[in-house]
Amino acid sequence: MSATGFGVPKGAILFEENGFQYEFREDLGEIHQGVHLLLAWRREGGRPQDKVLIKAVGPSSATTTPISRIKRARVRLEEQVRLSKFLAHPGILEVHGLKKVEGTWYVISEYPSGNSLSSLLTLVGECRRWYSPHFTMFVGARIADVLAFAHGVKGEQWQRPLKIVHRAIDADHVFLDWNGIVRVSDFGLALSTLPGRVPSTARRLQGDGFYSSPEMLLGKRVDARSDLFSLGVLMLEMSTGNNLLYAPDEVTEEVKASLNPSQLRRVMRAIQRAQLSRCSPLLEDAIWRAATYTQADVDRLTANLYEGLRITLRKLLHPMPGERYQTAGALVADLSRWLGELTFNPEDVVAELMSVMDEAGRRMAGTELQHSLGENTTA
Repeated sequence: MSATGFGVPKGAILFEENGFQYEFREDLGEIHQGVHLLLAWRREGGRPQDKVLIKAVGPSSATTTPISRIKRARVRLEEQVRLSKFLAHPGILEVHGLKKVEGTWYVISEYPSGNSLSSLLTLVGECRRWYSPHFTMFVGARIADVLAFAHGVKGEQWQRPLKIVHRAIDADHVFLDWNGIVRVSDFGLALSTLPGRVPSTARRLQGDGFYSSPEMLLGKRVDARSDLFSLGVLMLEMSTGNNLLYAPDEVTEEVKASLNPSQLRRVMRAIQRAQLSRCSPLLEDAIWRAATYTQADVDRLTANLYEGLRITLRKLLHPMPGERYQTAGALVADLSRWLGELTFNPEDVVAELMSVMDEAGRRMAGTELQHSLGENTTA
């Protein structure tokens, strides 16, 4: 459903809440079945104050999505708001609240400053080089600090751990601004033991499958170590341009044949679940890779990296959860130790970003000039 499906034209006021008006600007697309992400201005006294992101679930009468899925989407929005009360951390984007208006449910969230790591990976790709080990470890340490906090959050009742697992640590859910501040978004996809929540299966992929842990992709039980694997995939891509799980040429028929019957059945069930969930056909490659890659593959991809980063990634990306870092706190400690030796700080992050942006700009300008010259020559 588009914004017009909500009966809302650009510039219209979606609703009012706590003295603010929320003005619709753009539909950013359907992010889950029945859930659209909207960009809006938050206005006070008729003047725009700041941008916000809004997850919206429209009335069941205005969509072809089954009513049962609309109801589940609404429940998840409520759960996101309830869980957000436990996630007050400077490295987590804030959720402002839930508003229900004429059958449409809205969850209002802070708009991220800076750029997603997805955008920054595209930018550095234009330079045909990748981020320095110092930069990667700095960003990784900040994400790990957020995860250490989230994984350790306790509920109000008897102070029991909520066992939060983000499940979508990927390039689209991490942001870096021009002050070197790293922030994580969308714990609305998280697994948790929040009292009263509707049980959620960890077998359904929540984020980008090419950053998911082997246990997530293969339908096994996940825990905090799954988030740490995802962080490792992201750090590997930042520093080498390689995604561990995107290696279609590596998954040969010979490699597939190395699986025993039990492992093969698990792979085929995982592929079937992905198909039923309407995941990208490319995800089949990631599932095969998750079931067949070895520590030797990780060693090959990290062989030329700085020692501290190589050792860290080797542990983060181990196929077996029991061989990885067992807590985000332990990862923070190791990365902080390596970074202490490198004396890398937020000012260095900003300087490297500026250097990458300048180089990417020159390369893109050169490409446009060559294209223009080519057209003129042809004419």
